[in-house]
Amino acid sequence: MEHHINSNMLYAFADTLREEEKSIATIEKYVRDIKSFLTFVGQDAVVTKSTVIQYKQFLSSDYTVVSINSKLVALNRFFKANGWFDCMIRLLKIQKDTFRAQERELSREEYVRLLHTAKKKGKQRLYLLMETICATGIRVSELKFITMEAIRARYARVNLKGKTRTVILPTKLCQKLSQYCKIRKIKSGCI
Repeated sequence: MEHHINSNMLYAFADTLREEEKSIATIEKYVRDIKSFLTFVGQDAVVTKSTVIQYKQFLSSDYTVVSINSKLVALNRFFKANGWFDCMIRLLKIQKDTFRAQERELSREEYVRLLHTAKKKGKQRLYLLMETICATGIRVSELKFITMEAIRARYARVNLKGKTRTVILPTKLCQKLSQYCKIRKIKSGCI
């Protein structure tokens, strides 16, 4: 079958994603990915499975497998929303690494050196940020869940992308963060 994409379809797709309570960033990314596909095929072009496969091959020359799959997920979601099941294509297969590359990890000496440098330069906030990330294993985007309330409870409830998990905060870290909050006169909320 042949299909055509118009701007009204993009607006309707964005509305569908909003109704599904997707984040603003996700909606913007999906729409951006559909527009990139439109740039590839041309505004008035016919969309078929063949053109989508050509696009997949085109992406292979410039993007990583993860990035390509991310763009294809957006396209497949758009096709599904419009009932164009005949245009949906398979994602590229990714072989998972069974180990983390050592060069991506900090050694204990590097970690201590970073902490020492931050402390020496009087960057207490940076020092505590690094210590919090390393002591809890949270991501940078999850730091907003480290609040005064979390310090008092000795755990943080992290809620991202519709998933909630509990992160235990070590006693020594809580003591350091409490002291920082006392000096900065932070009584509640994000530190």
